[in-house]
Amino acid sequence: MMIGEMNMKLTDNRPSLYIYCDGGFGNRFNSLVSGLLISKFTKIDPVIVWPITNWCRSKFSTLFDNEFEVVEHNLNYFGINTHEYEFLMHGNFLNFNTQVHHPQNFRSIDDICAFCLNSSKDKIVYNNDAIPYYIGKDLIGVVIKDLIFNKNIIREANNYIQNNLGEEFVGIHLRNTDFFDPHKPNFNQIYQYVLENRNKKYFVCSDDKEMEDMFNELENVFVYPKTSYVKKLTEDGEWRSIIVDDTGIEYPFNVERSDESVQQAIVDLYILSKSDIMKTSDSSFLQTAILLKNSYENG
Repeated sequence: MMIGEMNMKLTDNRPSLYIYCDGGFGNRFNSLVSGLLISKFTKIDPVIVWPITNWCRSKFSTLFDNEFEVVEHNLNYFGINTHEYEFLMHGNFLNFNTQVHHPQNFRSIDDICAFCLNSSKDKIVYNNDAIPYYIGKDLIGVVIKDLIFNKNIIREANNYIQNNLGEEFVGIHLRNTDFFDPHKPNFNQIYQYVLENRNKKYFVCSDDKEMEDMFNELENVFVYPKTSYVKKLTEDGEWRSIIVDDTGIEYPFNVERSDESVQQAIVDLYILSKSDIMKTSDSSFLQTAILLKNSYENG
């Protein structure tokens, strides 16, 4: 069955798709774009759920200029009356006493859209920190092209590119708090590689000032200057220590990302997306930059 051939459920009141975006920006972005794609194909009205947490203190309206309906509920909001909602989520994190369907368990975008349209519930909660395997880059690109990053963020990024980098430069993602040992990139090896290739310009995207300062010593390296960095939520823990967020969910990320640090990270992200990206990890932040790059180049 093709998307255009679906039989849409007839109802006087259009259902709503609550696209729950939590975690760091990369995870939020994955849930946002895949949820918006489902909304686009089903014509179910989207509501962006964007809680303000230690993962991300920036409001949706601070990062994007799209005029979606946005609420800032935490996940426990939907646990009050679970019978009202259909849950499409990658985990039942708060042990809701209802069935939760994992988005990855569907076979295609057609299947998950048909499930939403045929649900007996008119409120659907969608949350997935990864883009489902059956959604290709071409479909995601359709949604990304409609997303409008805040004009001040884009202006700042474009000015930095124009004044420092020009049209051709290599982007290196070295966000130190994203990685588990022993899966961290070999920072010293990357440093040596950049040192030995002085004929190219490199942009280092990082959330660690010490890392930035190390690479910034090289004449062919450029780092967007920041005034705010990610901090530890619990100072006596490690970056990947287990913490409990405001909803009571445990995560292995001991981070506190202020509004200012998130906005500056998005400037980094946009600059990175305009580069010849060096693959350094499977970080969701890096994957977001790659998605943006592919969308811009194919747009």
